[in-house]
Amino acid sequence: MNARFFRLDGTADSQLWISEASRMPRLLHWGAQLPAGEDLEALARALEAPIPQGGLDVAEFVSWLPEPGRGFADLPGLVLRRGDSHLLTAFELREAVSLADGWRFELADPPSGVALVLWLGLDAGSDTFSLRSELTNTGADALAVDAMATVCLPLPDEADERLSIGGTWSHEFREVREPIGQATWLREARTGRSSHHAFPGLTLLQRGTGTSQGQAWSAQIEWSGNHRTVLQRVRLGGGQWQLGELLLPGEVVLAPGKRHITPAVHLRRSACGLRALSAGWHRFVRRRVLPPQAAERARRVQFNTWEATYFDHDPVRLRALADAAAALGVERFVLDDGWFGGRRDDRAGLGDWWPAPELYPQGLRPLAEHCRRLGMQFGLWVEPEGVNVDSELYRAHPDWALQVAGRVQPLGRHQYVLDLGRAAVREHLFSQLIALLRDAPIDFLKWDMNRDFTHEAGADGRAGVRAHVAGLYELLAQLRAAFPQLEIETCASGGGRADLGMLRHCRRVWVSDCNDPLERQRMQAAFLHFLPPEVMGSHVGPRESHTTGRESALALRTLNSLFGHFGIEADVTALSADDARALRASIEVYKDARTWLGNATVTAIDVGDAAVAATLALSGDGTRAWLSLVATERSRSAVPSVLRIPGLAPERLYDVRMHPLWPAPARGLKHGGLLDRGEAFTLRGASLVQTGIRMPAMWPGSGCLVALRAQ
Repeated sequence: MNARFFRLDGTADSQLWISEASRMPRLLHWGAQLPAGEDLEALARALEAPIPQGGLDVAEFVSWLPEPGRGFADLPGLVLRRGDSHLLTAFELREAVSLADGWRFELADPPSGVALVLWLGLDAGSDTFSLRSELTNTGADALAVDAMATVCLPLPDEADERLSIGGTWSHEFREVREPIGQATWLREARTGRSSHHAFPGLTLLQRGTGTSQGQAWSAQIEWSGNHRTVLQRVRLGGGQWQLGELLLPGEVVLAPGKRHITPAVHLRRSACGLRALSAGWHRFVRRRVLPPQAAERARRVQFNTWEATYFDHDPVRLRALADAAAALGVERFVLDDGWFGGRRDDRAGLGDWWPAPELYPQGLRPLAEHCRRLGMQFGLWVEPEGVNVDSELYRAHPDWALQVAGRVQPLGRHQYVLDLGRAAVREHLFSQLIALLRDAPIDFLKWDMNRDFTHEAGADGRAGVRAHVAGLYELLAQLRAAFPQLEIETCASGGGRADLGMLRHCRRVWVSDCNDPLERQRMQAAFLHFLPPEVMGSHVGPRESHTTGRESALALRTLNSLFGHFGIEADVTALSADDARALRASIEVYKDARTWLGNATVTAIDVGDAAVAATLALSGDGTRAWLSLVATERSRSAVPSVLRIPGLAPERLYDVRMHPLWPAPARGLKHGGLLDRGEAFTLRGASLVQTGIRMPAMWPGSGCLVALRAQ
């Protein structure tokens, strides 16, 4: 067979790659660990596919980057041009280097003048595999990279369904579960951001997979710009799963000796359902993605001014809001849009990053120091990548916007996108932001980005999305190097840029501009499939949601926010005395629990009733758990379902009680169960996992919190 094998074992999973006749490696096995002494040559022969009639006389298979030059007739993983010539590569594996946590494969195709380096790594603490590809132009003239996936994988034979996440503004993180089918499935983001409509992650499922049972294979692309994911049934049987960046025409043209490095793709598998899959993703993000100092920080209760003031920056009112927020126990006060330049609405001022003199004649320091005296940090909203036409910056540098010469570009939120691929633009923004951070004690930046890309050409006339995203990463890294304790939140019209690329630099994700707690139940459940709870910004909004018009009780709004990074975004000076007491008490509960919540496994769980959204938080040592139950609509059943609580230690005794701040509201029952009556009880973990307990009866739009603690 003349094959070479490259094995990578985690604690529960293995990947086995094979290179036949020194060609490009391909994935042979991704699943449970193989026996230590297995005969890999025999295994490969046992899996060898026949060559059918009606095709080529050579085997066609999905390699890391499938090559038409090797006879692959379906969607290739790499498309190259040199001048007007389309290159057909036939890479040969020159060297495979064993690394501490994986492999580095070095390949070359001298006739085409190209070389490849493929990186395969493993974070054993989370059983997460990471892959990246690097292409170098070894020829004598320019090489155009028209398309290049990070990796292509064979579709698992057992995978029947796909679970994708999409949505729109204020309606992000909508989960869709559907059959894989026979037709090619393509999910692209072409808006310059990782997008609202196409989250850069996908999970494949075995039919019947749920919270605690069934197989799942999952991937995330670590990139904040254009990306694509493809599922394709290949013509001779089986299928391929392509993941990587989406390149625009002419965006990557390599001079001789230059290289192109793809975004990383990370892979996880679970043999026991979606909850274990999410728990592994959370461990990986905490261990390998978040800024190094992130784990050391308590998740401070945050107040944001936006839904309390919008563009009304009256100094007296802002101080009153700060006083009221501090009295509730808030630990960080964030001043949102409208504080700078000529920014009295969203039509002007974006790009002029200095405090408006008529509003802040002494700058931001007096307000920031007032917050400090109240025991709160001070944070600030910025949108450095955007520029209004009506701004000092645009009048001075109209050429700094991404644009196509001779074409009229449509506005988005009355603004254009600055070209962060240009060093001069980054230097200007860095100097302005540094001046702000030095002038006032600012601990936090809410980094927004409200504009989809169009006419995305840089100074050289070529598409500039990739360069912009790389420039954004560079600017964020510069700021964090200058101010290591600065915390940054990624926001893009809400959740339009929630991805691992941004989480390399940011400690918080603004999930959505919608704070409606019923809408948020589904959003946050989908978010938690891939990202951990402590980065999930979740705010207590006003009684009436400004995006849905629906009214909700304070108890439901605070319950929703407990399971993420707790914040408030409402006029706290207008609270009734009862609501102020209840909100203060909720904040104290959150503060008491945030240490264990910050390392907990927090996911949605199945409850057997589509009308109820359930979120379970289980501490790392399994001794504490919170279970949120929210009736999103009226149940079809008059009798609530039995609820099984996964993950508990079987032999431990757990005290179970309804939390007094979030009790189940009586629903006109003749006789309620234990939870309905608010009675505490004790059961072993095995019984709670296998037999379960009866859920309480709840009115639509209400919720409750069940607390469990091991004796």
